[in-house]
Amino acid sequence: MKEEKSEEIFFTELMSKSKLEVPFSDFDDKVMILVELSQKLRNITKRDIKLSWICFLAGSVFGIFISIILPKFHDPVLGISIDKFTIPFQILFALLFATQINNLLDYYKKTNKTKR
Repeated sequence: MKEEKSEEIFFTELMSKSKLEVPFSDFDDKVMILVELSQKLRNITKRDIKLSWICFLAGSVFGIFISIILPKFHDPVLGISIDKFTIPFQILFALLFATQINNLLDYYKKTNKTKR
């Protein structure tokens, strides 16, 4: 019986020493709010990434469509031949396509590394 009491006192003292002192009384609440905000931000980011892929694909299809259709017009626009628009448009489209696909893939790789 005496041994059980001494163990109980020992564990009581041990548990009292293991209490973690927090700097402020509302520390737990603030941490939980930050966790909730972080989760909301993660959800918003996922939505924005999906939207950016949709817009990227729509823009790519539109750019390819314009690249195919533009050379078929022979009437000048604002007094400038369409042939002079075709090559600069295709160069601009190729540059934008390459940079945007690179940015999206880099971000996708970065987010997949952090999930592991």
